[in-house]
Amino acid sequence: MSIIRSIAQSCGFACALLCGEAIADTACNKQPVKAEHVEAIGRDMIVNGVPTSMLGLQFAATATDIANEFRDFWKQEGVPAKAQQGASGLFLSALDDTCSYVLTIPAQADGGPVKGMLSVIRLSGEPARHQIPDSALPLPDDGKVISDIESHDPGQAGRTWLIALGGRSTDNANRYRNKLAGQGWASVTQTSADRRGISRSARSAAVVMQRGSDRVDAIFSDHDGQTDAVVNATRNR
Repeated sequence: MSIIRSIAQSCGFACALLCGEAIADTACNKQPVKAEHVEAIGRDMIVNGVPTSMLGLQFAATATDIANEFRDFWKQEGVPAKAQQGASGLFLSALDDTCSYVLTIPAQADGGPVKGMLSVIRLSGEPARHQIPDSALPLPDDGKVISDIESHDPGQAGRTWLIALGGRSTDNANRYRNKLAGQGWASVTQTSADRRGISRSARSAAVVMQRGSDRVDAIFSDHDGQTDAVVNATRNR
């Protein structure tokens, strides 16, 4: 499996999980389970155009107890909750008006603390506004966007596209570098290196360019005669 497809699967998984105490929409701030420890994984994010946020949770209870608490919470709210148990773990979900809540508890070794992810996706309302709009930079020509994620931190916004392209990584990287240069972007650095951690024959090329307060870091990797690209844009505010 290629890098981009692996990352895209993770992003798709995350999109199904997103929620949290820090989500901007206060209509999506319910906490259906109590956790011993809470970690903000993603705050104020936009995943494929949908406002999202993600929390990592650690519990002082069994997965069964957590599932019961999740279902009891939504029963009191008058909202149906669903549970699915599989080899990869436990998947709990509920749809509360415009918010989709999901609790995922991966399969874990016996005796260790139970960890999971609690999330929500706001499914309706005004379209999310990107702080790095589509017009901020061009994407590689003739590419298929697999995933599009924007995150916001104090003083900076970041947006990452996962893109599938035909042809070789070096050719795609050169074309993209020239395209950006033609629109006033300046090169910061560029590299081409063996990716032995992926496969012996795989190669990758990087494009790093900047224009004003915007910066682009793009990695193009060969995979079965095609290219997987990760284009990350950051903007200082």
